[in-house]
Amino acid sequence: MMIDIVIVAAIFGYAAFVLYRGFKKSKKGACASCSQQKSCSAACGNYAASSSVSPAKGPKE
Repeated sequence: MMIDIVIVAAIFGYAAFVLYRGFKKSKKGACASCSQQKSCSAACGNYAASSSVSPAKGPKE
């Protein structure tokens, strides 16, 4: 019984840690949280320009 409680607590503790780490990385943005940001060949600074999604167009003046 006691070992079951310890195992469940370890699983929930790890899940909470992974969620916390995921939220923390998502706040930084895609390239800032990437582990390969220093050696990445992609243009992270120009992410919107290099993506396949076109930027939103504003009203024509």
